[in-house]
Formats: sequence, structure tokens, C-alpha cells
Amino acid sequence: MPGRTGGTSPAVSRPGFARAAHTGAVGSRIIVAAALAALLAGCSIVPPTPALEPGESPPAAQTSSSPAAPASAPPVAAPVADPVPLPDAKQLTKALAAVSSGGVGTAAVVVVDPASGETLASRDDQPLTPASTMKVLTSLVAVDTVGPETTFTTAVVAPKPGRLVLVGGGDPLLTDKQSESAAKPASLQALAEQTVTALRADGVTSVRLGYDDSLFAGPTFHPSWKPAWKVYTARIGALSIDGGLESQWQAHSDPAKVAAVAFAARLKAAGIAVTKIAPEQPSAAAQPVASVQSAPLSEIVGQLLRFSDNHAAEVISRHVALATGGTPSFEGGAAAVTAWLKAHDLWAAGMRIDDGSGLSHKSKVSPSVLADALALVLVTPRWAAVAKGLPVAGVNGTLKSRFNDPAEKAGRKVVHAKTGTLLGVASLAGYVTTSDGAVLTFAAMANDAGRDSAYNWLDRTATALAKCGCRADS
Repeated sequence: MPGRTGGTSPAVSRPGFARAAHTGAVGSRIIVAAALAALLAGCSIVPPTPALEPGESPPAAQTSSSPAAPASAPPVAAPVADPVPLPDAKQLTKALAAVSSGGVGTAAVVVVDPASGETLASRDDQPLTPASTMKVLTSLVAVDTVGPETTFTTAVVAPKPGRLVLVGGGDPLLTDKQSESAAKPASLQALAEQTVTALRADGVTSVRLGYDDSLFAGPTFHPSWKPAWKVYTARIGALSIDGGLESQWQAHSDPAKVAAVAFAARLKAAGIAVTKIAPEQPSAAAQPVASVQSAPLSEIVGQLLRFSDNHAAEVISRHVALATGGTPSFEGGAAAVTAWLKAHDLWAAGMRIDDGSGLSHKSKVSPSVLADALALVLVTPRWAAVAKGLPVAGVNGTLKSRFNDPAEKAGRKVVHAKTGTLLGVASLAGYVTTSDGAVLTFAAMANDAGRDSAYNWLDRTATALAKCGCRADS
């Protein structure tokens, strides 16, 4: 959607809006609602062939794909006597304008009907700092290009007898101790147990341990991020444990080495002596010893969106670069996401993608692009993981403690949206079901704002959508 500018323009239809063919506005809204209900119920929907074919997977030594599910048709809704009414654009715009934006320098909001692609309301649409709503775009591109069922492998290989190398495959959720979370099935604990079993079978009691995080390239800390953040912001690499963090307020300066030391400690505890730990890139002839697999990307995306995991977002951005033939770095990931968005007509003049997580103040995204991207998510089963991973107001993730004011009560359990917060910036992008049952996507962005003022405006704007019948005769 090139050339978008600010201003108010309700009920705008964009011919270039990339989406599957529809069977009419009312019928499409029924299908969107049915697909959404299936998604929230945890149903598996197998997608049609995407508009843009995914790129090649990363090398098999680091990445593998789970078997595809059997093909099945998307759900088809039965005819209903009373079709879901769409809000009147003028009434909707009026309801949004009634929400106070005091304390917010720039308050931009766009609302879209995902069934038709029609913009129902638009206020001050322009490229703004997205903060962590950037993760919606990064996740969407990753699910499409890398593949929702793709997993990432952390391996141990043996270049020669008595030598082991721990090889990072870019699992952003790898843990040291085995986790009970479905999103974190891979751990050094499980990897060490396999390795010890193999070593004992060969009669090996002492090893030299190398570690390899060469899958990714470039700096591990983004040049646009504030230097003061280095204390608690995880470095981005192909080998790290527990999100690259020692604690909530302390990041590892060398996460690959930390992972290797933790792995060595597990070998030693099992009676295997480790004589040396050092960086090492094994040759292709190194023999496999043990491996653990991450959760599918769809599960990882759900985790990173729900809890706004910056480290995971940057790691999957690098996987996007690998899958599309680019350099797996901050710059390469941003370039790959930018190219995909432009190819899918999800772009506006003045936009810039500077990182995958939204930590950079230099990224600029238009709310219309976010709202349109989410609209496409709701009508494209292949991308369902993005919608399913969004936090729910008052229920979970980064929205669990939001929407707690009486004026926002109607938004609880109804608003599904990704949050974003930086100094002077807050944003919210997702979907909501109106009081009449219409499913709408939206993006609201506050720049040059105090946090409390921004949160109040964002949450009450989303609540206004939830409460809105907004019919022409109301």
C-alpha cells in the first residue's frame, strides 16, 4: 500500500490488498468467524498453497521439519439467518474519536474488516515507532518463509575420538534444565544424557569440548540499541540457553561459552571428564553423537508473541534471512522481512525495518500495515500461529494485567493483541470481536507519550471496538 499518509478516511478499500479470493462480504465474515473459532479451539487447519513459496530450509545439520499433517479442507460455516453486521464506518470513527488521547503526542489508529480488506476507520496513519508490535511482522514472515512446522536442532558431534563439539542450531528457547513447557522441549540436560550414553557405549571417559555458534553472522548486540541495555538484554546468537539470560536483570556477555560450560558441567556430573572448552567449528565429516529438537516454529512464535521475547524474535529474524538466502544478521534479517512485506503489499512510504524485535527506535511502521497484516493472518490458515499467539486482555501474557479499569472491562477476554512499549512509545495491534459479533483487526500506536497515558488510550480504544455495534441508525 505505497504512499499512505495521515488523516481520517473511513471505509477505504485498497485494490492492491493481497489476500485470497472472497465470496462476498457477509459470507466472508462468516468464514472468518468460523476459522477464528476453530483456531481458538485449537483445531489444526492445513493451509492452501501460499502466495509466496517458502525459501529453502537452513542446512539439515541445524534445522529439520516435522512431517506435514494430512491435508484437509478449511472449515465451512453453515448459513445463518442473521448475518453478522459490520459497524458503520462513520459511527465507528465517532466512537474512536470519543476516547481521550490526553498525554499522547501522536495517537494513530486503523481498523480493518479482515473479510473484505476494507479500512473502516483511520486516524493519523503514518510510519511510527512500533516497539514490540514489530514482532507481529517478524513472526508472520518467519511462519511463511521458514515454515510453521520447522524445528531447530542443537547437536553434539565428534570430529575424532575423545573430541566433542556442541553445535548451536538457533533454538531461541533452548534451556539448561529440562522444562515442562511445550514451547521448550529441548534442553542441555536431555542432550547430555544422550551424549553420556553414547560415550559410555564407546568406553570414553574423558573428552575435549568445543562449541560452535557460527550459524549466524554479524554483531550480537544491535548498534541501534542503547548501550545501557547491554547489562540485561540478551546477545543474539545460534547457541544460548535460557534466553541468553542469567537472571531477569543480567544477560550473558558470551552466551555460547556459557552454554558450553553448562553442558560440560552436566558431563562432569555424569562422570565424564572435560579437559578443555574452546570455540571450534567441526568439519562436515564429524560424526553425530546426540541431538535435541526445538518446538515447531508455530509454538515458538506463540511464546515470543505472548511474552514479547526480544531474544526469540531476533533469532527467528535470522532464520528468515537463512530461509530466503540472506545473511543471518540483524541487517540481513531486517532486509528479508522488508522484502517479504513489500512483496505482499504490506508497505507504506517512510517505513523502515531496523530489527526484528522492535527494540530499535529507528524502525518505523504504519498502523495500517499492522492492521492489514493481521487481517491477512485471520484469512490465511498457514499463518494461524500468529493470531493464536497474541496475548488476551486480562488473561495471559503481556496483557494479563491490562484492561483492569472499569472503563476497559468490556475488552477483557475479547481483545487479542500484541503490546509494544519503549520510552515515549506504546502500541497495541490485534483483533477484536464487536458486541454484534464482527471480527475486526486494528493497530493503535502512541508516540511521544507517557506510559500511563498511552496505555489508557490504547486499552480504551480497543475496548471501544469491543463495545461497538456502531450501526448507522445508532
